[in-house]
This record gives sequence, structure tokens and C-alpha cells, in this order.
Amino acid sequence: MTRSRILGTGHYLPPKVVTNFDVMEMMETTDEFIVERTGVHQRRHAEPDVAATDLGVAACRAAVEDAGLSMDQIDLLIMNTITPDHADPGCAFFLQGKLGLPGIAVIDIRQQCAGLIYGLSIADHFVRAGTYRHVLIACAETLSKRIDGSYDGRNIAILLGDGAGAVVVGPAEDDRPGILSTLLHADGSQAKALYTAAPGSGLGRLEHLTQDDIDQGRIHFRMDGKAVFQSGVARMSEAVFESLKVNGLALEEIDVLVPHQANLRMLEAIIQQVGIPQEKVFVNVEHYGNMASACLPIAVDQARRSGVIRPGQLVMLVAFGSGFVWGSALLRM
Repeated sequence: MTRSRILGTGHYLPPKVVTNFDVMEMMETTDEFIVERTGVHQRRHAEPDVAATDLGVAACRAAVEDAGLSMDQIDLLIMNTITPDHADPGCAFFLQGKLGLPGIAVIDIRQQCAGLIYGLSIADHFVRAGTYRHVLIACAETLSKRIDGSYDGRNIAILLGDGAGAVVVGPAEDDRPGILSTLLHADGSQAKALYTAAPGSGLGRLEHLTQDDIDQGRIHFRMDGKAVFQSGVARMSEAVFESLKVNGLALEEIDVLVPHQANLRMLEAIIQQVGIPQEKVFVNVEHYGNMASACLPIAVDQARRSGVIRPGQLVMLVAFGSGFVWGSALLRM
């Protein structure tokens, strides 16, 4: 059976830098509060006329070029986003059109911040089965379009940034495994700890969306911060140890850990709980904020291009997001 590996990575960040002082003009908060609670100093925001797929196109083209391929060699496209261009159809179809990939299969997934790990798992299985040869995974977010600066929404709004990352998965040379494992989990009983209520069919009424939904803030993210923080730390820490056990490894053998960049305080708690040296953990949340699913592929690409991740190293990815959803991917780069 053919084994799979990551052939290329790419990312794109919109040029507009938004500092904490800029956020202070959008809502009632302070630079000191944001830094103390999240560690974030700045983030990127897309312009109003830029959609998630626009960011995704740039990241995808960079990843395909990095893989040494041409776009017409891609035979499956997977996209994850919580900020789609339109309500339906799936955002992957709009990205497919912009990439000029007519006729190939596309899969639209909604795994929130764990989108890359779920995408890697899907791609790995398809490549190993011989169903597809080159799979392009894109995670793109324009979270700035979902900012709610009200009292109820600002605990999330201060974190949000925009960006896109992509990876290409294909056959491993000489059948040497690159993707060693992908371990996936979810707990839907916690789905309302971080969710957006409207529009939706679960509101107990005929109307899909009402003015009252807008007035009452049901169209915005709502989060139980304590539950999300505690679960995020616990689940991502568990994901590290589970991956080590499944692969028969010791923590010392991991060269680089790349966690979802939820916020710096959560990452600090994970580092302490896992007991991994801080210099082995790639962190960029201070500069870009929380970009949901885009965090992980952007971090992987930046770590590769900066030399933090080098060929032959063992790299572990872990993520946690609303749903709750979490998981890990262990890679030999």
C-alpha cells in the first residue's frame, strides 16, 4: 500500500496589520487586557471585498508550487472554513472555481480549528488507497467579518485574525511514510460551549433568520470561555500523549510540536502540562491572533520556511476547536 507525505505547504496573510490599539477603537477593551488574557499584540484583517477563497487561492498556489507540481496535477480538493464565501453551497466549490480545477472531486469540511488534521487524515487514506494521487487541503478564514464588539462578544473578538494555509499530500518517495498517524476525536455534547445559534433549523421555529436574531446577537459567536480553555488544554495535552503511545515514541523524540494557536495562555498551559521544552514548540499567536483553522497550516509553513522544521524531523500537530473537536497528526518531514 502506498504511503503518503506532505509534498508542499503554503500560506497567505492579508497585508493589513491590526494592533490592539486598533481593536480598542472597535470595542471597549485595552491593550493590557488583551495581552494579559491572550498574549496577542496584533493580527491581520482582510479588506471588505476579500473573501475566504481569495485568501485560499494564494495559499493553495504557494503550496502547489512548493510541492513542485502544477495545479492540473491536483485530483482532490478539501477545504475547511467557518467563514464561507456564501451560506451554500460548500466553500470548496467556490475555491475550486477560482483555482481553475473543473471536474475534480471536492470535499467541504467543517471541523473548525482541527480542519487541517481532519483534512490530512482524509487525504492520507485516499492516497494510501490509491484513489487520488495529489490532494490539496486549504484552510482559510476571514474572521474579521464576524467580529462582535459587544459585551457578550468581545471575549472572542479580541482574538480574531484572518489568513489561509494549504498543504499538498501525495505519495511518499520509496514508500517511506511521511504521515505516521492521524488521531481524530469529537464530543458533540459540548457543542454549545462555542457556537453561533442563527441562522439555523434548530431554533424551534419556521423562520431561518429573523431581525430579532440580529438584535439579540444570535448571529455571532458565543463562548463559555472557561469551558473552552479548560477543555482545550486538556484535550490537546491528551492528544500529544495519545500520539506518542500509538506510535511507540517518547516525548524527547519529538523535534517540533505545532499546536493550534488558540491563545498564548492556552499554549503556555499545554507546554507546562505536557512537559515539552518551550523551544520545541512553534508559536506565532502573538503576531496573528486566532485564525481558527488557518492557524495550523500557516504555522507549519512558517516553521518550514524559517528552518524551525527541517527535513527528516518528527513533527506533531495538535488542535482543538468548537464542536468540541480535537486530534493529532504525527509527521516525518
